[in-house]
Amino acid sequence: MYGRLSPTQIDVIKEVSTIGSANAATALSGLINQNIGITVPQVSLVPIENISKLLGGMENLYFVLDTELKGDISGRIFLLFSPEDARFLGSILLGCNKEDIDFNDDMFQSSLKESANILGGSYLTAMAEMTNLTILNSTPSLAMDMVGAILDFIFIQIAQYSEEVLFIKTELTVRDQNMGGLLFLFPSVESLRKIFEVLDIKE
Repeated sequence: MYGRLSPTQIDVIKEVSTIGSANAATALSGLINQNIGITVPQVSLVPIENISKLLGGMENLYFVLDTELKGDISGRIFLLFSPEDARFLGSILLGCNKEDIDFNDDMFQSSLKESANILGGSYLTAMAEMTNLTILNSTPSLAMDMVGAILDFIFIQIAQYSEEVLFIKTELTVRDQNMGGLLFLFPSVESLRKIFEVLDIKE
């Protein structure tokens, strides 16, 4: 268990998240050749058993992009999009109408994986540059599932080394439409301690 983070530690995570969000917005803007606005990320430490409150009803559907962290830091990143936000993002990336998006289409799924690489990679790059740690990530896997199944997976795969999660929420604005992605960062206890030790941040 991480235990309660100090205000200074939360501020550090917010700083990393803000830099990561800005980097992600810049990268996505270049990819789609359109301006993207971002909100200041909301960062909180959430017990795993409380994730359901953030995701709504157990039958709510989400696209889930799951990425494993390697190198000096171990853990996982989950990036979640509602079907509507995924449809909108896919239409932007593929240059088509939302109504023409087919969730089973390989091009659509590849576009979501690419967005996960950009979004997740931007956060990790910001953290790596701030800490001088080597942080690598695997190719993201993609699934669409109900909240209940997502939580089952988290409890099975994540709870073995992490009882809490860093929850990062930010909104991207494209064409005057808000698109909210939910990012769950599950660093191992040792990894989080290593980050704060490198930054000389005391509890």
